[in-house]
Amino acid sequence: MKLEQICASNNDLFGLDHDGEVYQYNFSTHTWKKLGQGWSGGDAAPEVGGKPTDASPKSRRGVPRAAN
Repeated sequence: MKLEQICASNNDLFGLDHDGEVYQYNFSTHTWKKLGQGWSGGDAAPEVGGKPTDASPKSRRGVPRAAN
């Protein structure tokens, strides 16, 4: 297995392979564990952890209007 990308935080280490499979490093056993099914493309990435976030603001009150 060759990882294409690695992401690290204070306590976790994740890797992504060429096929889109995600792995998490186990520091106790010094091995990589496959976390789930990879995403093979399509229109949009699958939802993870509930509803997708909405980038638009919920309220426009107090926001100045754009000049025409």
